[in-house]
Formats: sequence, structure tokens, C-alpha cells
Amino acid sequence: MLVDSHCHYNLDPLFGSWENHWQKAQAAGVTASVVIGTDLTSSKRAIALAEENQRFVATVGFHPNFFKTKEQLAEIAQLETIITNKNVVALGEIGLDYFRLSDSDTDSEIKELQKQAFRIQLELATKHSLPVCIHVRDAQEQAYDDLLEILTAAALGDIPFILHCVSGSSDYIQKALELGAYIGVAGNSTYPKSDAIRAAIALAPADRIVLETDAPYLPPQAYRGQTCEPWMIAETAKNFFLEKHITADQILSNTRAAFLDKIPS
Repeated sequence: MLVDSHCHYNLDPLFGSWENHWQKAQAAGVTASVVIGTDLTSSKRAIALAEENQRFVATVGFHPNFFKTKEQLAEIAQLETIITNKNVVALGEIGLDYFRLSDSDTDSEIKELQKQAFRIQLELATKHSLPVCIHVRDAQEQAYDDLLEILTAAALGDIPFILHCVSGSSDYIQKALELGAYIGVAGNSTYPKSDAIRAAIALAPADRIVLETDAPYLPPQAYRGQTCEPWMIAETAKNFFLEKHITADQILSNTRAAFLDKIPS
């Protein structure tokens, strides 16, 4: 039994034929999926899919790369119109992404917008007692340092958060774990050059790890160059269980805990 803790059935090319992709995922042992929002449109789609399929649940949120202007911050308020839907189990995917940003004045302004958006959405998570799916990426350490600073100030308390598609230094991972992080393991953990990701995963206790596809992105090594499909989580799981000696039951228990027992059983 596998739960895909992070999948984009609501995005192309999966969205147009999501039923077919879900059937293939079920055949591979997937029993439930968390459909992740990245903006208002995809968040509404996630909810609609969860209303149509009882094995799906939804998250709502704005991906950090959405924010380019100050005016876009106001759009976060629209989440209030959908966040109380019974199928919404988390805020996400939210966070910081400096990967393609420089230190120019324009890019520095975008970084500040991302930080403001992250803080606002964390406040929403606290207000509605919802777990958080976090995206963070940077070629340097700045985004990871900023993320820790914001998370510490947010004081989420008992609200779980998942580091989707985990990356970053061992020091960052250790500090995030101390704050209560769950570690999201995706297909890129199988890539030959992903030693840093595997080192991060190695730091995580057995009860802090969840599996995800991020489909249609990040297919496992055997399928590099192809669209990542939801069924491919079975390939990641097979590799992961051999590497970490963690059972599927443990991962299932972790996923339910990370989403406050709102995963379909």
C-alpha cells in the first residue's frame, strides 16, 4: 500500500487523462494521492478531483515562482474562499525558490515577495490548523537559511510540514528536522548524481519520511527523459525500501501523521 504524498493530477499532461493515470497507479499499489495546488486554478482543480475521486485529497496554495509583482500577493486572500472545503488537507505547495534568481535588484525584490507570500500562507495554515507542503530550492544556501528563519518565526507548533522533494545541506536538514519536518522523497533520489539528496534522507528518522512522485515531474532514474507518471512511485519505493530498510507500513503511518490522519484509509 502506497500513498503518493505529492502529485499533480491537476496539471497537464496528467489532467486530461487523470482517470487512466489513476488506474495505472492503483495497479502499482497506490491507494491514495494528495493532489497539490500551485495557484488558484490548480488548487480549485485539486478540490474538484478530490470531490470526484474519494481516494484523492487536495492542497491549496501558491507556488513561490508565481510571485513576480506586489499585486500578486493580494491573490492569496482568494484561498479563503476554498480552504475550508472538506477535501483540503494542507497548504501547499508554498515556499521559496531562488534557483534561477540572481543578486540583482529586480531578483532581490522577487525574493522578498516570495518571503512575504510564504509568511502570509503560513499564517493561513496556522489559522486553519492545516499541515504545510513546502517547496524550497536554491543553488546556494540563501533560500534554505531564509526558510528556516521564517519557519522558526511562524511557530507552527503541532502543525506538521513536509519538505517536498527534499534538498539542501545536512546542516539545514538537521535544523528542519528539529523544527518537526517530514522529508519528502521523490524520484530524483534515484539519480546517480543525487548524493546530497540521499545524504539528507539518511539523516531522517524512520518516522519522518514520506514518498511522493511530483508527477508529471522528476521521474525515477529508469524513466529519465519521460513524463513522470503516478504509478512510477512504485519504482522509487522499491529502491527506497532496499536502501533504508523501512517498511511500507511505516511510510503509510508517517504519511497519515503528516496530514493529520486525513488520508483516505
